[in-house]
Amino acid sequence: MPRALRIKFTQNRIVLDFGWQAALKAMLCLGLILAAVFIPLPGIEAAAPRIAFVLFVGAASLWITELIPPFATAIMVIVLSVYLLGDVGNGSGEHQWEKYLNPVASPVLVLFFGGFFLAMAATKHGFDVRLARAFITPFGKRPTMLLLGIILTTAMFSMFMSNTATTAMMIAIIGPVFHEISDRPRTRKMLVLAVPFAANIGGMGTIIGTPPNAVAASILYQIDGGKYAISFIEWMMIGVPIVIVLLLILWAVLILVFKPRREPLAVSFPDVVEVTPALLFVVIVFVVTIVMWLSQPLHGIPSAVVAMLPIGLFPVFGILDRDDLKRIDWDIMILVAGGMTLGVAMKETGLSTILVEAIPYETLPTIALLSVIAVVSIALSNFMSHTSASNMLIPIVTSIATISPRAGALVVALSCSIAMSLPISTPPNAIAFATREVTTRDIARYGTLVSALGLAVLLGAIVLFVQ
Repeated sequence: MPRALRIKFTQNRIVLDFGWQAALKAMLCLGLILAAVFIPLPGIEAAAPRIAFVLFVGAASLWITELIPPFATAIMVIVLSVYLLGDVGNGSGEHQWEKYLNPVASPVLVLFFGGFFLAMAATKHGFDVRLARAFITPFGKRPTMLLLGIILTTAMFSMFMSNTATTAMMIAIIGPVFHEISDRPRTRKMLVLAVPFAANIGGMGTIIGTPPNAVAASILYQIDGGKYAISFIEWMMIGVPIVIVLLLILWAVLILVFKPRREPLAVSFPDVVEVTPALLFVVIVFVVTIVMWLSQPLHGIPSAVVAMLPIGLFPVFGILDRDDLKRIDWDIMILVAGGMTLGVAMKETGLSTILVEAIPYETLPTIALLSVIAVVSIALSNFMSHTSASNMLIPIVTSIATISPRAGALVVALSCSIAMSLPISTPPNAIAFATREVTTRDIARYGTLVSALGLAVLLGAIVLFVQ
C-alpha cells in the first residue's frame, strides 16, 4: 500500500494513488485544518493570526504525517504566507510580502549552503578521508566507542562554531565509514542521528555556541544595569556540565535503542591518498573557514559571511563544477526556508505572542513555571527559528516577577537547543535528513525522546545552579 498521496497525470486523466494509510493521513490533516479554521480561540479572532494559526496547524500535520513531500509543504507555507498575509495588493509601496520571502536568502541558508560546499569539496577531493582517520580512528572500531567518538567530536566543535557547519563537516567525516558498513543499516542510522543531536546539545555549552545563547546573554546584560549579566565562564560553568550529562544520555539512548552488534565495524581508510593541488586548496579553504568560525568573537565577521568563502572560491577555481551543484539537496534548502517563513508568519501576525501570553504565569509555582516556559520554548522552536523563538520569549520571561531573570533566560535559550523533533526544527536535523539515512519518523521519535530527557536534566540543573 502506498504511504503517501501520489497524483499522476496520465493522458487526459488525473490518477490518485491513494492507499488506506494515505486516506487516514488525509482525513487527520483535513480535520486538524478545519478545526484550526472554525474552532473559536481567545486572542485569535482577527484574520491575520487566524490565518497564521491555520498555516501552523496545516504545516505541522503535513510535516508529521508526510502526506505530501516535506519540501512541498514548505513551498506551500511560503506561497500561502505571501498571498494570504503579504498584502500583495497594497498600492502604497510597502511590500509586506517581502518579509515572507526573505528567509529564502537568509544568513542561515547561506551558512547552510556553505556547509554543503565544504562537505562536497572534502568528499570529492579526499579530505574527508583524512579527517575520518584523525578523529575516528583513535576510538577504535567497536560501534559503541565509534559512536562516542562521533558524539564527543561533534559536541566539541559545536561549542565554538555554528551547529550547522559542524554537522555538515561531521557528516562529511563519517561519510567514508558508510561505504564500509552497507550491511548494517541500523548502525548507519544510529551514527547519522548522533551528529545533529550532539551538535544541538554541544551548542548549549558556550555563549557563542548558538544564537539563542547570545540573545540571552545580551538581554541579561541590559537588565538592572547588568545585575544579572552572565560571563563567558559563568555560562560554561552551567552549560558544560549539562552538555556532558546530555551527551552521555544521548550515547546510552542510541545504544539501547539501536543495539549495535558487538562485532567491530569493518572500517578502514587508505594509508596513502595522493596529494593534489586541488586537495591542498580544499584543505586551506576548509581550515581558514573553520578558524574564522571559531574566532568570530575576535574579528566580528558573521558566520554566514565566512561561509561565503568556500561558496565563492570553490566554483571559481574549479574545485566544484556544474555537476556537483546539481547534487546539492535543494529540497532540504527549501524545507529549512519554509520552516523559517512559518516562524516569520507566527511572529509578524502576533500568533506567537498570543500563544505565549495565554499561560497563567502568576498562579504557577517556580518549578512548574520554569517547566512550562521550557515546554513552550521547545514546542515553538520545533517549528520556527531558534533565534526568533528566543528573541520573542526571553524578553517576556525575564519580566516575570516570580522567577529570576537569569533562570528564565537560561531556560529559554537552552530549551531552544534541545528542540529537535522534526527535520525543520534545526539546520543540523535537516542536514542529517538530507543523507536519506533517516526519515521524519526517526527524527521525530528519537529527537523527541532526547528532548524530553534533556528537559528533565535542564530543569534539574537550573534549580541547582541558578538563583
